[in-house]
Amino acid sequence: MLLLTACQNGASDAPSAASSPPTRAVAPHQFTAYDTTFYAHLDLTQYGAVKADIIYEGRVAALSGQPVRSPNGRPTTELNLPPKAAYQKLVRQHMANPGPLVLDYETLYLTGTPEAAKRHFRKLSTLLTWTREVAPRKQIGFWDLLGNTGRRYYPLGRALAAHEDVFLPSLYTDSKDTEARWQHRLDQARAEAQQIAPGKPVYPFLWPQFRDRPGSGRYVSPALWSYELQACGKVTKAVAVWGGGQNGNSDTAWLDALKRFLSHGS
Repeated sequence: MLLLTACQNGASDAPSAASSPPTRAVAPHQFTAYDTTFYAHLDLTQYGAVKADIIYEGRVAALSGQPVRSPNGRPTTELNLPPKAAYQKLVRQHMANPGPLVLDYETLYLTGTPEAAKRHFRKLSTLLTWTREVAPRKQIGFWDLLGNTGRRYYPLGRALAAHEDVFLPSLYTDSKDTEARWQHRLDQARAEAQQIAPGKPVYPFLWPQFRDRPGSGRYVSPALWSYELQACGKVTKAVAVWGGGQNGNSDTAWLDALKRFLSHGS
């Protein structure tokens, strides 16, 4: 199994992974917006975005009977390893779209006590191995593990990153964000990526609504949303756009800005 040597040796002296993932098809050298949204009656591919799939932690937890808050939400306790065959069947059901395969396993971040971080590492490495076995040519990455890896667990993060294809940090907007404050978060994510796996692609996740007011329906201002897209366009090759519900068309300013950016880069 991949990566377990790192955990057995402890976080402080985890070696680099022995091999890299196999070569997979990559997008042309142009900016790409990956569509992971589930807004009703809205399909971003008609504006040039590319569909990508997310495997949510709640769906994995349900395979072993763990209680979950919602099908796309977190389990109520730390994710258990499901039966391998059931998990790989779930992976196969999330391979239809051409974009990256996003593994959203938020209860397994590399944080907490050393014992917890090592346990999370073992589970993440197992799930990544199982995913890779049935999706050998997909780009695969963990959602927001970058940004949720304690500095003392960077060796574990490096061992996992050797078998990921892309970092997928959340850069959702807070209601207190300014351009400068949000730019600082982007810079931090990129700096952490360089610390863990220099040169590995970073595709930020963006959400046109405020993350700290999810029930309010409030959208990020067109100016700040446009800034975020342009800032990412300067330093990355792609972003992933997330969001969902019935009100995707209730404020079209964000959509207009995304369409302009994908058409003209501005």
